[in-house]
Amino acid sequence: MKYILAKSAAEALEALLAEEGKARIIAGGSDVMVDMEAGKLAPQTLVDITTADDMKGIRIQDDQLIIGAAVTLTEIARSPLIRQYFPSLCKGAGSVGSLQIRNSATLVGNVVTAQPAADAAMAVAPLDPRFVVLSKDGIRELAMGEMYAGFGKSTLNSTAEVVKEIHIPLPADDEKASFVRLELRKSLSLPMLNVAAMAKVTDGFFQWVRITMGPVGVGPTRAFEAEEWLKGKALTPENMAEAGRLALHNAKPRSNPLRGSKKYREHALPILVRRALEGIAKQMGLLHFDN
Repeated sequence: MKYILAKSAAEALEALLAEEGKARIIAGGSDVMVDMEAGKLAPQTLVDITTADDMKGIRIQDDQLIIGAAVTLTEIARSPLIRQYFPSLCKGAGSVGSLQIRNSATLVGNVVTAQPAADAAMAVAPLDPRFVVLSKDGIRELAMGEMYAGFGKSTLNSTAEVVKEIHIPLPADDEKASFVRLELRKSLSLPMLNVAAMAKVTDGFFQWVRITMGPVGVGPTRAFEAEEWLKGKALTPENMAEAGRLALHNAKPRSNPLRGSKKYREHALPILVRRALEGIAKQMGLLHFDN
């Protein structure tokens, strides 16, 4: 097997294209290596992006938070810059697997593997991220919903496209985000359920809300009905509880022998949605209570 250390995103793309479908990108390798061991993947070449300078680092540019595709989950969880603007993303990244996994796994990898309950992907979903993708046709940006083609299936052509970085708009003072998860025990790498939310709040009223849930559909699933209902509503415990109930209308949880039955998830999901909204209210200083 060939192993190529790419020095830039363009060089990584060039290496992929030269191998004509026989190469795969590797960063942390926490998913790729497992799939190779299981026989699900059999690339002839691995293109390592961990030395690509333009795919590293976390920075602010033009009112955008930029996260390189090679940035690890540990770097995100510990980043003072990300914690300043999006503590929920630090929490989500810090919830993935073990410390050893987070030390190598990346946020982009967490999204590209397209698992419906990936914690870091869930936490970034409501932040309106854009993924900068390089291909032989040039550069394009994809929204979060455009990254998922199905359960465990990305829209990206992993043998001919490279995600260079993620762009996230910086929040205004009246915009906050939150992340919550439900787990059977700490040793599980995937949650029973997780929910993330972001909202703009003016004078105690929701102006807009984005709520994502998993694993209840393909990738982070939007609670569109709850989002629409909350517009113009006050941040009250009653309204947030009702939003939790409405979120079930966009959710299709399934039974899983390790992570709970469909019935249990349908019971727990409204509670998690309410808690995610309460997390936003707490950050706004509008509610004072413990979950």
